Amino acid sequence: MRKQLVNHCSQGRYHMLDKIAYDYVRAIREPGANTVQIKQQLAERVKKYSEDDKIKLRELIQKWLTK
Repeated sequence: MRKQLVNHCSQGRYHMLDKIAYDYVRAIREPGANTVQIKQQLAERVKKYSEDDKIKLRELIQKWLTK
C-alpha cells in the first residue's frame, strides 16, 4: 500500500491538487503547446500519488477544463 501524501497546506487537503490541475489546464491551452510532453510530465509528477488523489486530480482537471 502506498503512503498518502502529507499535505500541510492550511487551505485544505486538495488545494495542491487543485493548483496542479489549474497549471496543467493553463499549459495545454497555450497556443502552440506541446500537449504530449505536458501530459507526460503530469503523469511522471503524479506517479507517487495514491489512487484517491489521482481520482480527485482527474475531477479537478475536468472542473478547470469546463471553465
